[in-house]
Amino acid sequence: MSTALTHLNPMRHYLNLTVRGGVLVRKIVIKDGRAVGVEAESGGTVFQVDADRVVLTSGAIRSPQLLMLSGIGPEDHLRQSGIRTVHHLPGVGQHLMNHLSAQMTFKVKDGISLATDRDAVHFALHYTAEGSSAVNDMVLRSSTVVDERQEHVAGVRTKYLSGDVPPELAARISCTLGLPDGSGYVRLASADPNIQPSFNYCYLQHPNDIRRVREGLRLAVRLLKSDAYKDVADYRIHPTDDVLANDDTLDPWIRQTIGTARHVSGTCKMGPDTDPMAVVDQYCRVKGVQGLWVADASVMPRIPRSGGAHATVIMIGERVVDWIAAG
Repeated sequence: MSTALTHLNPMRHYLNLTVRGGVLVRKIVIKDGRAVGVEAESGGTVFQVDADRVVLTSGAIRSPQLLMLSGIGPEDHLRQSGIRTVHHLPGVGQHLMNHLSAQMTFKVKDGISLATDRDAVHFALHYTAEGSSAVNDMVLRSSTVVDERQEHVAGVRTKYLSGDVPPELAARISCTLGLPDGSGYVRLASADPNIQPSFNYCYLQHPNDIRRVREGLRLAVRLLKSDAYKDVADYRIHPTDDVLANDDTLDPWIRQTIGTARHVSGTCKMGPDTDPMAVVDQYCRVKGVQGLWVADASVMPRIPRSGGAHATVIMIGERVVDWIAAG
């Protein structure tokens, strides 16, 4: 269910609630170590909104950008960007995580329909990779090559790994790295708030990540040869036997063909004071700045292991509201 329907609409009549579109927040206004409002821009006019407290809910890319634009973040990076440091927090923008997915594709036998109902069951295998300390750190999921979800940006998701086979006649087993060991970063590309920040997931740079994805794809290949697929699968399309032959050919192929999910998180991570990279405390309060909270996926110390982050983010928002209301 959309939070606009479940949380926002029932409150739209409140006199102390104003919802405005087309407004860009430029930075948080900090005075004497306390957040006292935000600087915003709308229709070419820059103005300040005063507040007793400020809650960032801009997501794991934009929330760290706003903190850094406000002088809260790694001091050396802020200096390089020409921004005066208000509070040195080295973890801002670090620890970027998002699920990646590699895939093995196959031609479906003639006469097999790939059409499904919107609410049809999607089959998945959650399993623990060999040598992993965390349970169910990996997922294999079967699906059609053509994604039924509408693209937000046309052409971004339609790079099908179906070779000469029409995409509508191909299916796949996707291997998702549910609990990555590696992470990336978000950095300012400019001190101009209108310029999008740069970011890099640093996918598969951790040796344990590429090992688990490699083994997951080979497990998918073995599953395709099982009796469960004999009446469905005609033949494997990608990766080819030559690619699968050794790690030196498979690893580059994985890096060239992996996809990404929409589970961006971790860039303002929660943690104790003993963790120098923690950005918020257990109540989502930004460390070292009074009256400032972050309530989105960026506070997650680790990405949820196998599914989307939607329900988790709703829970975070609800908890932060309760904590603020309790004083």
